[in-house]
Amino acid sequence: MRLLPALCWMLAATMSAADRVAVVAGENAAAVEKYAAAELLGYLSKLFGVRAQMSTTVPNDSTALLLVGSPRTNTLIASTPAAALFRDLSPQGIVIERTSIGKQPAIVVGGGSEAATLWAVYDLVERYWGVRYLLHGDVLPPRSRFQLPEAHVRSEPLLPTRQWRVVNEFACGPASWGLAGYRPVLDQLAKLKFNRLLVALWPHQPFLHYQYGGVARSSADLFFGYRFPVTPDMPGRKLFGAARQFWNPDLPQDAPYSDFTKAGIAHIRALMAYGRDRGMESVINVSPLEFPPEFAPVLGPTQKIRQLGELLIVPGETARLDDPRLAGMVSSILQAAANTYPEAAAIGLNMPEHRQWVQDHERAWREFDGRYKIGEEATLAETIEAAAQRKNFHSPPERAIAEVKGDLVNLYFYHQLIREKKVFAGTRRPDMRVIYDGVAEELYPILGRILRPGDELLNFVDYTPSRVVERRGALARVPGKQNPVTLIYTFHDDNVGLLPQLATGSFHELTQDLRKHGWSGFSTRYWLTGDHDPALAYLSKAAWDDSATPAAVYQDQWRSICGAGCVTPMLAALAEIEKATVQLERHGLGFAFPVKGMMMKHWTPKAIEKAILDVRATYNSALDAVKSARAATPPARRAELDYWIGRLGYGMRYIDSARLLRESALADSQGRKTGALRLARESLAQAVRGIEAYAKVAKDQSDRGAIAMMGELVYRPLARKVEELR
Repeated sequence: MRLLPALCWMLAATMSAADRVAVVAGENAAAVEKYAAAELLGYLSKLFGVRAQMSTTVPNDSTALLLVGSPRTNTLIASTPAAALFRDLSPQGIVIERTSIGKQPAIVVGGGSEAATLWAVYDLVERYWGVRYLLHGDVLPPRSRFQLPEAHVRSEPLLPTRQWRVVNEFACGPASWGLAGYRPVLDQLAKLKFNRLLVALWPHQPFLHYQYGGVARSSADLFFGYRFPVTPDMPGRKLFGAARQFWNPDLPQDAPYSDFTKAGIAHIRALMAYGRDRGMESVINVSPLEFPPEFAPVLGPTQKIRQLGELLIVPGETARLDDPRLAGMVSSILQAAANTYPEAAAIGLNMPEHRQWVQDHERAWREFDGRYKIGEEATLAETIEAAAQRKNFHSPPERAIAEVKGDLVNLYFYHQLIREKKVFAGTRRPDMRVIYDGVAEELYPILGRILRPGDELLNFVDYTPSRVVERRGALARVPGKQNPVTLIYTFHDDNVGLLPQLATGSFHELTQDLRKHGWSGFSTRYWLTGDHDPALAYLSKAAWDDSATPAAVYQDQWRSICGAGCVTPMLAALAEIEKATVQLERHGLGFAFPVKGMMMKHWTPKAIEKAILDVRATYNSALDAVKSARAATPPARRAELDYWIGRLGYGMRYIDSARLLRESALADSQGRKTGALRLARESLAQAVRGIEAYAKVAKDQSDRGAIAMMGELVYRPLARKVEELR
């Protein structure tokens, strides 16, 4: 495999007359269009050894032209027959069309916006020149002679919202990434035609400063307050250089709040700016009804949040919808978000994961009904009963009912601030749009009446893709065309944890439903990224082509990565990994959840569940298939196969470690002290071997974060248990 780090293919070449290619951009091309032209120049050099010229006019000695832009931005394109293809083209539409300028053959590469022009360049490079895009680099075909392809493409996306979540939380997630780690990934996402970043900010993080009632925010943290020391003895130590603690490299450690937050805001602004340079708009997600505890004295009733770390407070059970203190606090947060990040296209408002503020739901319903006649859709009693009868919901009915009640309260509270009090008036973004994140599905029928035209919905439905598939009936209830609706696609669930995961099959089922029911698109949810190139390749295609299937995309991708001989065994391996993922989603939630007790919860005199042993066997089948694929692959193209060998080996050994720890606990409970010590040592040895296997194939900061987390949550607790049993 030839993964592309930039300059390794920039080889000198002797140009013949046939190689005099010119890349022509408009004189006043915008920054992203200029970048698109530069990318085209780079690929011409890497793939063909062609040192093309960049110009704004047609060079006299050129023998082939690549015209970048649109009739609006490039007058040469306006003079060709291809200009007609841009009529009625949406801002996301792309055009790749063979044409000519006089006697010189040419290709128009452009779109309905500068971002779409960049996508058109990448589409040309992929479709006609054979490059394939992975999240951590490109796969290049063998070097060949340049020929101008006979290209005829006019394409519009089927899913116009293709959103990638950034920041979020957990040391194994992008909260640990500095901008240097983000840049190459965002470069690849642009090639996969992602068009939006969801900047998911948590209220305890150092990315937003505000004050209210004479109190200024004064506390911030990362990783839910967890710390992950880097020690000489831990497996995977060499990944961390001289670091003594795993941390986001763009943020200071142990700094005063003001310095911490100043660096945090600069980090988010730089991230959004880089996304803009790659044709991606940004939206920010905040949780304005969750507060740092220093604000408790200026608020009414509050309670601790039910969330990892319990770092925040939320409105108390007796808080009222019209409490002026609560309205003032939330207004300060929303206005600070609009003023701090005015470049955001919208602000997302999270519904709390565990609804705790529900008391005024009946009043909220009455107020909405008086204004918008929501009772014509359903009664409150019918809506609550529908939640109680929610099909295939894996939590108790009480949680679904609480979601409906809490979301009525939250929606009405936000309605008062946004629609009645005009909370964004006077900010740097008085026209700020809003995205409502995670509203209970039973409220979908009334949302089209409540929301402003242009506001959006981001919907969760359930934690994992296979569970959403089980509940896909909810996707048919779309509020209306005036409010774009996006579904969260979970690539890597934190409850399943750090084990290998792949969910393309579930995404295929859900993507068909999104297109059928008129959803706007999808938004990714992940912590680790390395497992998901197959799923990303599928979604990149399926967002534009309704005939795309996982099998066809897999075949194409793996043929490009490691040759025809690896395709059949790799497809078998991926099928097994997807099977294991569904098994874990149904029977293994929490098994490897990377929080305190991650491994030591298995210190129990109870045999490990058969379903987990079945996952191990499935991983083993996948590993055998990957090894078969590796044997059929030339040595220079085995890197991606070696990645899966390391990941699957880690997954199997993690399960072995948990099984042995349970057997040790059983032996200890039976008084077999020698046996308990032996089994605990074996458990530790398996964990170390697994972590080391993973560390050898680590790709990015998420992988390093996972290794650091397991040092603190797996390796050191097991080592202490062994010492305790000596």
